Amino acid sequence: MKAKRSSCVLVTVSLAALLIVSMFVAGCTSNGTTSTVATPATQTPAGAAAQTETLTLTGSTTVLPIAQAVADAYTKAHPEANIQVSGGGSGVGIQAIINKKVDIGMSSADVSAAQKAQDSNMNIITIAHDGIAIIVNPANTVQSISLAQVQQMYSGNITSWSSLSGAGVSNSNNQIVLVGRDSSSGTRTYFDSSVMKGVNDSMSMHEDNSNGAVLQEVAQTPNAIGYISIGYLDDTVKALPIKLANGTLIAPTVATVKDKTYPIHRDLYMITNGQPTGLANDYINYLLSPAGQQIVVAQGYVALNS
Repeated sequence: MKAKRSSCVLVTVSLAALLIVSMFVAGCTSNGTTSTVATPATQTPAGAAAQTETLTLTGSTTVLPIAQAVADAYTKAHPEANIQVSGGGSGVGIQAIINKKVDIGMSSADVSAAQKAQDSNMNIITIAHDGIAIIVNPANTVQSISLAQVQQMYSGNITSWSSLSGAGVSNSNNQIVLVGRDSSSGTRTYFDSSVMKGVNDSMSMHEDNSNGAVLQEVAQTPNAIGYISIGYLDDTVKALPIKLANGTLIAPTVATVKDKTYPIHRDLYMITNGQPTGLANDYINYLLSPAGQQIVVAQGYVALNS
């Protein structure tokens, strides 16, 4: 009996000693002072995807097709980049930069002194050139127009196509339907400064919120006249050559915008708060590269160095 009791005591003591050692080792591992093996939660698997970085752009619907096409091309090579592009108009894009709501604002009009005063750190980057085309419905027989006539129409002083020689549609109603852009539009801002020259737009003008909306309304309205970026031109409307004072007709094309013979031409911009960094910097550098400028051309605009 004594032999058995001694054996039991020995086993019990051995188990207790083993338990104490185990607890000591566990304590050393948990406080990190002894163990050097990372837990599974802190290990990075080989070949893991890079962390997603987001870039946000908003503003001009003229610049939007360029911005989206560049984003699509960039993300093909950099799938970790999440680039979000939205419209709203140049005014929206500039204000979003002033309020630091986005990474890049897009504008098709010059930034005003008042807007610059709200953000002294504003960085304005020219990314392409563009022209504003005067468009009518294909049913209209008008073949050209002067900027003086356009101004007279949009001011409400000319209200009928019958007032223009050779103009009109095949119905008894020749009342001009004016189609323009809303107040946040950079295209509207440029049109008012370069064509209207301080003359107020007629209250009868339909205000659309994008180039695409103007294009669609003119395409569907026989008596309409509108203005859009040359990047949006297609065969659903007729783009009118501008008749200069000497009688020369200049059509709105990439070539005439490039050589600046077309009278309604402008620059397109992207705007950042200070010098761009990270993904914003990479995106803009790609846009300004030969590959990016080819995308500008493919979208129907004029590249910077073409």
